[in-house]
Amino acid sequence: MRNPVLFFDFDNTLTTGDVLDELIEKFSPNDRWREWERAWLDGRLSAKQCLQRQVRNMRASREELFEHLSSVHLDPAFPAILRWARQRRVEVRIVSDSFLPLILHVLRCNSIEGVPVHANGLAFSGNRLIPYFPEHDPRCTRSANAKARHLAPYRDHTIVFAGDGRSDLDAALASDIVFAKSTLANELRERSIPFHPFETLQTMLAFLQASEPSHDVRLVGGA
Repeated sequence: MRNPVLFFDFDNTLTTGDVLDELIEKFSPNDRWREWERAWLDGRLSAKQCLQRQVRNMRASREELFEHLSSVHLDPAFPAILRWARQRRVEVRIVSDSFLPLILHVLRCNSIEGVPVHANGLAFSGNRLIPYFPEHDPRCTRSANAKARHLAPYRDHTIVFAGDGRSDLDAALASDIVFAKSTLANELRERSIPFHPFETLQTMLAFLQASEPSHDVRLVGGA
């Protein structure tokens, strides 16, 4: 595997469970977020429309959100992957349909610094949340942040991507090596696209360690 670059989804990939979904459920004053979620899954709303409605409906201050997020832990293998990458000058980036201030707070709480994050924007006004979407592409209805766009500059690299959800499909299809679980794994399996199944990032770490130039390990696929 020559000249790799590593991309990670955030929720349920770097974290255990979907942190953004947990926040929406906890801080929503009603159950309308569930209706919008179903409408997105059914194709009646785009990801941007769904997230915009869900987040605007929430009632929480920055302090309340950050306090809740302070207890979120990352996959224990991620720091080891970062060490592996930095020792080899391999770029690592996070691409997420969550929101930049939330992700950066979780990373800081887990002593992770210096990893570029591509995510949606979020501003605060009292207990109101104001989402915005600087990387939205209307042609990409699965995610509010057009994740594949961030992979495009690395076409001369071996792009390694890890993700779990419906919003990760476009990025997965633009990658050379994919680690997938949950909905993303099902989507790729239905399309007969090979991938590495994983439950924790220890699987990815082992792959990277085995993929040193002397080993030349390649993707064998997942079922």
